[in-house]
Amino acid sequence: MNPIEKIAVIGATGRLGAPVATELAKHFDVRAIVRSPDKAARMLPPHVEIVQGDLRDIPSLRAALAGMDAIYLNLATETADPGLPFYEERDGVRNLMTAATGLGIRYIAKIGALGAYPPALENIRNNMVPNLIRMEGHRIIADSGIPHSFFAPTHFMELLPNMIDGRALQWIGNTRVKVYWVSVADYARLVVGAFQNPAAMPEHCPVQGPEALSVRQAMEQFVRHYDPTLKIRVAPLWVIRLIGLFNPKMKFVAHLFAYFGNHEDPFYAEKTWKDLGRPTVTLRMFSESLRRTRPTARRAAASR
Repeated sequence: MNPIEKIAVIGATGRLGAPVATELAKHFDVRAIVRSPDKAARMLPPHVEIVQGDLRDIPSLRAALAGMDAIYLNLATETADPGLPFYEERDGVRNLMTAATGLGIRYIAKIGALGAYPPALENIRNNMVPNLIRMEGHRIIADSGIPHSFFAPTHFMELLPNMIDGRALQWIGNTRVKVYWVSVADYARLVVGAFQNPAAMPEHCPVQGPEALSVRQAMEQFVRHYDPTLKIRVAPLWVIRLIGLFNPKMKFVAHLFAYFGNHEDPFYAEKTWKDLGRPTVTLRMFSESLRRTRPTARRAAASR
């Protein structure tokens, strides 16, 4: 396979997609296919090309993919409802594969989840709807015949700051399960490595960080090194489930955390580390780096 030079990124403005697109743009020509060009222009480096396109609109996708060598997909399914008529990770992917027909796309990489990683499925008692939907999307990509890789990450460290509400770091349900927390920075480097040598990539690529910590240990370590004034609060899952009876968003949150609380990470990523390098960012490093860059820390440094 000739070296990849031009990558189309779909999902480039998401919490995980933006840092990956930014890292890819250091090594490749990146075209972000987005619904909102103005939003993308505010979030992405100036040398990233921005083109409007929508996963519901095949002609817009086909026009946006013209001249590209490869595609990176950063999509998510955020619902507990298995019966919706359109999911980006399934129906949007189907539209994308239709649009890509005959354009010479040579490689596709997509973020998935450890719960959609085939060797992990035998350890999963009740998989969640997003994983079921994304596995259907993965089959559509595989059936296209285009070489591809599905990344299967565990929990991202970036989840923790997103769980801060006011002066509390919050969680829902079981905090005893251990997972190999991984940083988006390490994940982005793995994605770059895949596009640099796609011929050597497996179809499924588990992504795990350098150390296994329980949710409770991770929360305590994050608070210690990011902001010791934060309180740790854990809501009972049954309370969120009750609220979810009347609120679709909270129904999904309960669905998500019920899955989180029932599944601990075995270690799967040995081959990924061998092929693409061992992740280096520990939770302590992540927390301390985040502390240095938060606005209050910058103001304090400026006043000294």
